[in-house]
Amino acid sequence: MSSNVGQVKSYPPKSVLREAATLLLVALLLTTLAWALRPPRLPLRADMALYELDLGFPVATPGEAVANYDGNTHLFIDTRAFTREGRRIPGAFRIRQDQFEEDLLEVFDFMAPEDPLLLFGNGNLILIAAVASRLEERGYQDITLMSGGLDQWTAAGGETAEADHE
Repeated sequence: MSSNVGQVKSYPPKSVLREAATLLLVALLLTTLAWALRPPRLPLRADMALYELDLGFPVATPGEAVANYDGNTHLFIDTRAFTREGRRIPGAFRIRQDQFEEDLLEVFDFMAPEDPLLLFGNGNLILIAAVASRLEERGYQDITLMSGGLDQWTAAGGETAEADHE
């Protein structure tokens, strides 16, 4: 009686390669099937209709902002740091994040803490909200942010003028 203990069974090399190729093919097919059946991913760009940002300030559409401008109910604050486009909203004060203290000193005599302010920028509400937060720290309470930039402002019927270059 012979014992097979300790003996290693050898497989022909071609059958091992064939089995490995078959397993690899099955794994690729299963991976492809999993990718095809997975639910859609979130969009890469945030859409305000899908996500609600908690900015801490009310947000006005450009149309609402134009109505406030035409009704002379708010002071308009331009928060854009630098712009190559030579446009601005007529009568808007300039308070930028990077020069906040200097800009606020220039307009301090024209703005009271109880004045309703409408802040606008290049459309990035996070950057506009940063300036709004600093104004709120200084005692300004009635602050609204405008969604969109000057293109949306003019599309809603708002007027623009040539900006003074510094």
